Amino acid sequence: MAYIPNNNGDEENKDKSVYKQLFNASTVGMALVSGMLVGGAIGYFLDKWLGTSPWLLFIFLIFGVIAGIKNAIHYMKKAGITLENIRDDKKEKK
Repeated sequence: MAYIPNNNGDEENKDKSVYKQLFNASTVGMALVSGMLVGGAIGYFLDKWLGTSPWLLFIFLIFGVIAGIKNAIHYMKKAGITLENIRDDKKEKK
C-alpha cells in the first residue's frame, strides 16, 4: 500500500488558529467595558459607604478606564492586531 499523507490536520490547525485570533480580538471590547464597570462599581459603593459622593466614583472610573485600555492593548497584541494593520485596512477601504 502507498502512503497517502493526511492534510486535514493542517487545515484543522489553521481553523483553530483563526478561531483563537477571533476570540482574542473579541475580548478587546469586553476589556474596555469591564474595566469601566468594575472601576465605577467600586467607586460607587465606596462613595455610599464613606459618604464622599461623587469623588471616589470619578477617581475609580478613571482607574477603570485606564485598566480597560491597558487590558485592551494587551489583548490586541495577543490577537496580533497592530495600529499599522488598522491603518492599512482604512487605506484599502478608501
